[in-house]
Amino acid sequence: MTSNDLEAALGNAEDAFQRTPENPEVGLEYVTDPAVLQLRKACRLLDAAGFLLARNGHFTVIIESSFVAVERSIQFYVEEKGYDVAAQRHTEVYELGVRAGLFSDEIADRLERLWLENRSESYYRTGIAGEYRAETIYRLAETLHAEVVQLTRTRDCLCEGER
Repeated sequence: MTSNDLEAALGNAEDAFQRTPENPEVGLEYVTDPAVLQLRKACRLLDAAGFLLARNGHFTVIIESSFVAVERSIQFYVEEKGYDVAAQRHTEVYELGVRAGLFSDEIADRLERLWLENRSESYYRTGIAGEYRAETIYRLAETLHAEVVQLTRTRDCLCEGER
C-alpha cells in the first residue's frame, strides 16, 4: 500500500499522538496518579461496553472492552498495593493480582484461561462474538471492578454513582 491517502492519514495519526490533546477525555484530563488513571480507564471502558450492550450490537467491541476493563481494574488494585506493573503483558496482570492478595491462584488461572482461550478468538474473528458472550464478560468486568472499588475504598471511580 502506497497510496497518497494512506500516507497522509498515517502522517496525521503519527502527528496526533505527538501532540497534547486539545480536548482530553473528561475524567482523565487532570489525573496524575498512574493507578487512578488505570481505574478511570476501566470506568470508561465499562461505560462504553454498557452503552453498546444496551443497543444490542458490536459484541466484539464489548468483549474486547470488557477484557481490557478487567485488566485495568486489576492494574489499579495492584498499583495501589505498591506493585510495579510497567510493561507487563496482558496475562501477567493476573499473577500480580494474586501477589497483591486480590484473588487466589485458582481465580487467576481461570481468568488467564478465559483470556487466552476466548479473547483472541473473538477479537481475531476465528470465533464469532455473540450477545450472551458479550453480556457475561461485561458482567464479569463490572463485578470485578465493583469489588476492586469496594476493597480499596477509592473515591476516584467515575462509574461508582452509576451502579
